[in-house]
Amino acid sequence: MIAARKYTNDVPLTSAARKITLPAGGISQLSEIRLRTGRSAYAVRLDGKMLRCSAPFTQEEIMECFHELCRNSVHSFAREIAEGYITLPGGHRVGFCGTAAAQDGKLAGLRDISSLNIRFAREVKGCAGELCARAFADGLCSLIVAGKPLSGKTTVLRDLARILGESRRVCVIDSRGELAGVSGGVPALDVGENTDVLNGYSKSEGIMCALRSLSPDIIICDEIGGDAAEVRQCMFCGVKLVVSAHAGSLAELHRRPGISELLPYFDKAALLGSRGSLLEITEIKP
Repeated sequence: MIAARKYTNDVPLTSAARKITLPAGGISQLSEIRLRTGRSAYAVRLDGKMLRCSAPFTQEEIMECFHELCRNSVHSFAREIAEGYITLPGGHRVGFCGTAAAQDGKLAGLRDISSLNIRFAREVKGCAGELCARAFADGLCSLIVAGKPLSGKTTVLRDLARILGESRRVCVIDSRGELAGVSGGVPALDVGENTDVLNGYSKSEGIMCALRSLSPDIIICDEIGGDAAEVRQCMFCGVKLVVSAHAGSLAELHRRPGISELLPYFDKAALLGSRGSLLEITEIKP
């Protein structure tokens, strides 16, 4: 096992843990561990620095890690594996590289797994305090949170849910199981006292389910992208929406296909820097 956090589930990597030597500070100072066939494992620190932490992994060792991460039930994760990742209890996420297996012209799965990227879920309570205070100074509004990969978007959304969930009815649509880290129906991560979690729902299905039965004040969901068109249909239902999106600047956000058409439906946009820092927040003009 690799003990990821005292408040979350461990990452099931008994075989890899025997081979990996973690840098000073251990997992608490890491955002990722990357394993590749024929190459050494690398630990990625919170500041982005990469550190070699093992001898090269063989193909057999990578496959052993893959099966262990899938709890020796690969078929149970067929849909997720076809999308290139699985989410572990506690919200930790594992991305896979391999050879695409197509069926009827569509990606149906992966074979010959060649690398694994383990991203550790992290609670940073208070990291969304400034964003929450500035974005909602005049009351709840619809907000889109932008940032580059590893900028801390998911961590910030989780803390937003926690803060808002102290006094508002919040609903989290956790399509990938990363925001709340639900395990056995119970969130492993703190998303707020008055927060309901729809785990494994698509954005559009989850939003409509929340509107029909949970009467939320605000709905929060992560990484909007290909489902932007479906989400647009849910925008005028009297409930505020907070989402995240990949973009290196607000100008890039305005140029992203699919998302640019959604922006007029939001009230504000925020840009994150490294480790969840707030770089910019602006009102979106209709």
